Amino acid sequence: MELRILRGHEIKEAAQLFYNDQQSLLEILTLSRQKKLFFIGAFEKKLVGVIGIYEFQHIKYLCVLESYRHQGIASDLIRKAIQLSCDDLYVTVSQTLEPLYKQLGFEILEDQLAEQKLVYRHQIQKRFTHYQQVHDFIASQKQRVYALDNFKRFMKDMGNPQILLKSIHIGGTNGKGSTTNYIRSVLQNAGYKVATFTSPVLVTRLEIMRINNQHIQEDEIIAYANRYMDLCLEYELSMFEIEVFIAIMFFIKHRVDFAVFEVGLGGDLDATNIIYPMICANTNIGLDHVEYLGNTYEQIARTKAGIVKEGIPYVTGEKKSECLNVFQNICDKLHSPLIQTRHIENIQDHGHYLTYDYRHYHVRLNTSAIYQCQNSALAIEILEYLKEYEYLTYTDEQLLNGLLEATWAGRFETVCQHPLIIIDGAHNKEGIEAFYQSAKKYSHIKIIFSALKDKDTHAMMEMLLKLTDDITVCEFDFYRAQTVEKLAENFPVKIEKDWHKAIDQAFLHEGVVFVTGSLYFLAQVRPYILEHQKNK
Repeated sequence: MELRILRGHEIKEAAQLFYNDQQSLLEILTLSRQKKLFFIGAFEKKLVGVIGIYEFQHIKYLCVLESYRHQGIASDLIRKAIQLSCDDLYVTVSQTLEPLYKQLGFEILEDQLAEQKLVYRHQIQKRFTHYQQVHDFIASQKQRVYALDNFKRFMKDMGNPQILLKSIHIGGTNGKGSTTNYIRSVLQNAGYKVATFTSPVLVTRLEIMRINNQHIQEDEIIAYANRYMDLCLEYELSMFEIEVFIAIMFFIKHRVDFAVFEVGLGGDLDATNIIYPMICANTNIGLDHVEYLGNTYEQIARTKAGIVKEGIPYVTGEKKSECLNVFQNICDKLHSPLIQTRHIENIQDHGHYLTYDYRHYHVRLNTSAIYQCQNSALAIEILEYLKEYEYLTYTDEQLLNGLLEATWAGRFETVCQHPLIIIDGAHNKEGIEAFYQSAKKYSHIKIIFSALKDKDTHAMMEMLLKLTDDITVCEFDFYRAQTVEKLAENFPVKIEKDWHKAIDQAFLHEGVVFVTGSLYFLAQVRPYILEHQKNK
């Protein structure tokens, strides 16, 4: 017996178990499209039973085909509904069905003549009362597990709730977060409720999951952690898998229109690859995380393209022929169209903003980071495909306004005007090369740099020295941070272990200051600079 959440044509088939008249069927299908109602089906080669849950809190329908009754199928469906629900679960039933629900732990809430309202109250151990407890506990679990079998088994046993989301999957080496943010901004501008899952973060780990650019609140993640943590521990989920699961449940409960997931690491074995996207994408391919993904462009491209699903389009901004050949072979095997971004024309740097032409759009971006032209063009290509195939709709004005209004902290972000301090999360060799293209127009440059141990810091430093000989390398508090000695090598750079002192010195610089390297480094530096600005 397979129990799983229904999607597509299965929902109509389920509705027909309850009603034959068109009006009732239409009402059910409308509620389903509005994400107010979902169904869990029981399968014995065919659909033999179904339970419908309204607003994630109310059991509205329960039906088992007559020839399959008295086999425990109804009980299994109710248990699955209980397992998925985060809050109390309600049902109004006739006195005939009351014993079944009571046997499964429901209690009488209202005793009426013809029917009774029952409630199932989860017996939740209040393991967590403060967010820091949740954060520390999740962080104490296994770090990223580069495998997916265990998480797939967990999600299957949960009924694969991720299929309830209309998802977009963004992979690649650099620019994933920016592309995700451009898509979010356009769709939000068009009136949609948009969820995003991105990492790493700059301020709080809560930022990893957002709806309309607002991160999950502390009390809500505490509730999810208390409700589901025992299950997560039972399946020995890793830190990142727990976060992906909580994000999925958070997005479903809030009935988002679309959810955009940024790949954490690689593609094929990343926890985000549990989703069923409408479309997936690759920003570009760089030689990063080679210990996990391979040490050639082809190997990394193959791993990144592991997010491609059967028949689902794959959009890429990558231009290297060796990578495109890998993508094409994988897409051909999966009958998935490969879509490449078009040529971007007339890129103009206006100082504090950029303009360019793409398709029939004249785009303006609120940044001077030239690499964002490619990321936003990829976002346009994804959105145009979804619009063409009627997954969504927007006007030209909404798209252009969405791109203009999108801001992404830590990506060529001005955090101080006097002196001009710009921070940029150029965390690998390709990132530094992209950063260089935007930074080279400045003069009197000072750079403060730090990076992680697994990066090609030699190549990164060579590129930075093309901009200036005033470079200070620092350390920061993170277990993967590289030492200043390894960063400096024999390069003509200054060494200052304490980044606070380096930043304090930078405030006296007459020119432009770039703070770049690891996003984990920027996450510590950024609030320090902003606080200094506030106290001036």
